[in-house]
Amino acid sequence: MSFTDYPQVGSGWAFPPRWRMPDAERGGGAMPAYVVTNAGLDHVREAMIILLRTLRGSRVMRPGLGAGVDRYVFEPRTPEVCYRLADDVRRALVLGEPRVIVDSVTAEPAGDADDRVDVTIEYRVDRHRRAESLVVPFYVGGAA
Repeated sequence: MSFTDYPQVGSGWAFPPRWRMPDAERGGGAMPAYVVTNAGLDHVREAMIILLRTLRGSRVMRPGLGAGVDRYVFEPRTPEVCYRLADDVRRALVLGEPRVIVDSVTAEPAGDADDRVDVTIEYRVDRHRRAESLVVPFYVGGAA
């Protein structure tokens, strides 16, 4: 999706930050390098992933920002842990990302991987748009 499809979400630096050199074939030999940006739905997805990977308390001016999923690293992969992880992710998105409407968040053990839980987020950027889906893997202690 492009910026024209979702103008309300804005644009910003891509994550991780990186620089792009201008193409010499296009006459950009004397132009300086520039920061890679993204916009629209890509911008929102990257912001959601950054929010979920942020440790609670790590931002000095916004100590409540983040999902706090780091505390599950040494937890066993049980249904209760999956439920708490999904609840923390949902809470972080509702409080920290006002551009999305969270429809559902589910966390399920990832098949054969003993230490991975896949968190599926169903969300919409606008209440009139179709729902989007994002799957973010989190790694936990292992099988119970």
